[in-house]
Amino acid sequence: MNSNNIHHLDENQLIQAVVDASDLPITVQAHLAACRHCQNSKQSFERELTNLGQLARQFAPKPQRRISLPVQKTRSRFSNFRDWRSIIAAAATVAVVFVVVWGINIARNGSEHRTANRVAEMQAAKQLMTEVDMLVDNALPNFYLEISGEKNPDYDEEFYQFLIPLTREENLS
Repeated sequence: MNSNNIHHLDENQLIQAVVDASDLPITVQAHLAACRHCQNSKQSFERELTNLGQLARQFAPKPQRRISLPVQKTRSRFSNFRDWRSIIAAAATVAVVFVVVWGINIARNGSEHRTANRVAEMQAAKQLMTEVDMLVDNALPNFYLEISGEKNPDYDEEFYQFLIPLTREENLS
């Protein structure tokens, strides 16, 4: 190659040559094999990596104790049911669901029962008010009206005083 038009390997190509030179393009591989400058750069980079590895081994702390991964026991399918905490949690969940469903049913039935009672009470009150209205219009029962001969008489205050005389202590006005 002509020394005026020589393009040496850049940093990425040098790293690739150290890692795996077969991945480089054929022209770059040929240049690396022929160029003394690129070979020296590659060897210098490899020495730096070797020195860095030695420094890392030298200054890395030694492990204080042997490191081992915990080995998990093989569990059977029913091993979770043997754990008392799981059983208590399951029982509590079932109890909460039972209480909620029971409470909803009681609330629903109670409101229907109360509504039915209120309707019956309102009908009874309406019937009572009808009877009171009839007594206000005519206080005498039908039997006494038949005796008097009048079905719908308009009694005045004088007639009531005749039926229920005033006592002597009350004022006659």
